[in-house]
Amino acid sequence: MVTLASHQGIGCVVAQSISYNGSMHYTTGSYFFTENTESVSFLNGFMVSGSRINASLSVPFIYQNSPWISYGATGYLPTGGSQHGSLADSSGNRPGRGQGGGGMGKFSSPASLANNSSDSTINLTDTLSYNSYSFGDPSVYANYNLIRSNNGATSLQLNANLKIPMTSTDNGFGTGEWDFGFGASLSQRFLSNNFLYVDLMKWWYGDMPDLKLQDPLSYSIGYSRSLANGKWLVSTSLSGFTEIINDYEPPLSVSTGLGYIISSKISMNSSLSFGLTESSSDVALGVGWSIRL
Repeated sequence: MVTLASHQGIGCVVAQSISYNGSMHYTTGSYFFTENTESVSFLNGFMVSGSRINASLSVPFIYQNSPWISYGATGYLPTGGSQHGSLADSSGNRPGRGQGGGGMGKFSSPASLANNSSDSTINLTDTLSYNSYSFGDPSVYANYNLIRSNNGATSLQLNANLKIPMTSTDNGFGTGEWDFGFGASLSQRFLSNNFLYVDLMKWWYGDMPDLKLQDPLSYSIGYSRSLANGKWLVSTSLSGFTEIINDYEPPLSVSTGLGYIISSKISMNSSLSFGLTESSSDVALGVGWSIRL
C-alpha cells in the first residue's frame, strides 16, 4: 500500500498529532492448495506522530471463505489453518477440496514429487459453504527517524512491529503465537519529486502447533513520483520474503499504488498487487485512508 506520508513527508518536522488510519483489502488466490480462497480484511488503527517517532496500534476484521489461510503480522500466510500439520508432513499432503467438493483430498508437495513418493488421503473440512469472519490479532508498530538530511532528500528509519496473539489457529484468523520484527527503511529523493525506497525487516514468527515457521527476512524496493504539486503520488514496488515454510516458495509480489492528499488532515491511497509465487495471493486490491484528528 502506497502512503503519501511515508515518502512525500520526508524531512518535515511535524508537531505531535494523532490520526485514525484505516484500510480495506481484498485478496484472492489458490496459493498452493487446490481451492481458491477469497479474503477481505478491514484494518482500523490510531497513530501518534512526533518529529522523529511514530507509534500505532491496529486491529483487523477479517472475512474469508476457507480455513487454509492464516492472518499474521505481515498479512496472509498459506499455513493450512486447522490442517497446518499436513504442510510439515513428510508425505507431502496438502489440504484442499477434492474434485467432488467434499471433505477429502490428495495433494503433493514439490519434495514428495521429486522423490516419487505416493500421497495418502487426509480428511478435510467441507468448504463448499464455508464463510467465517472475526477480529484478527492486533499489531503494534513503531518507527524512529534515525537520519534525516537538512533538505529532506534522504531518510533512514528504524522500524519495529509486534503481533499479539488473540485468535485461534482453527479459523484462519491467526497463528496463535507472538510475531515480532525489526528493520530499517531508506528513502532517497532525486530530481525534485522522485523517490527510491528500500525496506528490510527481520521477522521472528511463533510456530504453530504442528508446523514450524521459519524466521524470514522481508524486503521491498520501490519507486514513487509526486505529481500536481505534491497532491498525487504514484508508485510501483517489488516485495517478498525469504523462506517461511520449508520446501515451499516464499511470497513474492509486484504492486502499483496511487495516493491523493484531499486536505491538510485527510489523505487516501490505493494499491493493486499481483503474486509471483504460489505462497502469494494471485491478486490483491487495497484502499486506505488517514484522518488527522
